Amino acid sequence: MQARTPDSPISIDQQKGVIALLREPTVAKAAESMGIDESTMYRWMKEPGFSKEFREARRDSFRHAIGLCNRYAPAAVQTLMKILQDPGAAHSAKVSAATALLKFSRESIELDDLASRIDALEQVAAPQPGAGSFGRAA
Repeated sequence: MQARTPDSPISIDQQKGVIALLREPTVAKAAESMGIDESTMYRWMKEPGFSKEFREARRDSFRHAIGLCNRYAPAAVQTLMKILQDPGAAHSAKVSAATALLKFSRESIELDDLASRIDALEQVAAPQPGAGSFGRAA
């Protein structure tokens, strides 16, 4: 039996496996970096506890990446604007910059609209005070 940390349902080796999977481009390289057989890594990936921990770690990693994107978004927009306004920039660079800005703007509006619609649906679906489990008065 492999040792487990008190706050994790998976072994310490499996925790290292989760980290290896996040750092390496393939399962084979992750297993190699740990000095284990690739089949062991695949077996772990089928285990519910490992699977859950790996999904949570990927989500955390992605949240961090999104945070960095948000942090550098103003600089990225400024760079696109500089290219768009640069008289010496190639036409293809200007088209690419304009396309990126328009796409970002459209997607931002779509996300705001979607968030508003979800908020409205959640308010409708929320149980009313004094209502039973199916939204009817008790």
